[in-house]
Amino acid sequence: MVKCSRKSVSLSDLWVSSHERVSDFYASAWQSGDSPVALLCVRAVTLAAALAILGWSVYEGRNLYWLVYLTNWGLVLVSAMLLSGLVVSIVAMCKRPPDVGELPWYVSMYWFFYNVAVSMALVITALYWILLYNPEMYKEMDARMFWLDVMTHGVNSCLAMVEVLAARTPVRLFHVYQPLGCGLWYAIFTLIYYAAGGTDGNGFPFIYEVLDWRQGKRTSGVVAAAAGGLIIVYFLVCGLAFCRDKFTAFLFRTTSVTFTDASTDAPFPGPDNWV
Repeated sequence: MVKCSRKSVSLSDLWVSSHERVSDFYASAWQSGDSPVALLCVRAVTLAAALAILGWSVYEGRNLYWLVYLTNWGLVLVSAMLLSGLVVSIVAMCKRPPDVGELPWYVSMYWFFYNVAVSMALVITALYWILLYNPEMYKEMDARMFWLDVMTHGVNSCLAMVEVLAARTPVRLFHVYQPLGCGLWYAIFTLIYYAAGGTDGNGFPFIYEVLDWRQGKRTSGVVAAAAGGLIIVYFLVCGLAFCRDKFTAFLFRTTSVTFTDASTDAPFPGPDNWV
């Protein structure tokens, strides 16, 4: 469920600690009830795929430089999102938490990873294929490494999008600071890494050539552009989630959509109360 605001925003709205329906985090958008089974199955499959890609990447890297690349941060974030989502689904299978507004800690953890991982994965994919991809380098690369690049810079984002489309996970515009903060933290990390004398795996004094802090103005411009792109991507994810909710509500009338309470003839909170 996408939430926009026309009223004041509380601190709990800015964080991931409260939501009126816990079922939005374990039920699929593509069903009429709140059973966690369908989304649990989807998350189990996507998590297995994400962990396979992560394991393959770690195996091929096999050195400490693996830890400094943004692509690998994205792999970890998507895996963490899917793992925490699977935990939410499993707990819901065993004992469904009541809808009391305050979210259990493991649901809040999943929601945070969701907000960060989806946008970061999409931006990483875009940055790689736009700024870093060089067809010439694949002429000297074996097929195994080519497909690893496809998995880490393409399939990983597809797995994140499956979660967006399959789940009812709410997307709040005010949470844009979470992926933005993660992206800016990586930029700061690259600056600290450069100042400390860090290099990439080939000995160059940068992690990515486009983030070469020896050219401070150019690199600052790249960081600013990437931050702007991250904000745009997050808003696009909001729009996609909004369309998902509207379409699935039309097909299945899921509980993520505003309905009228027959006992009071009063509507549940509608768009004017969204935060």
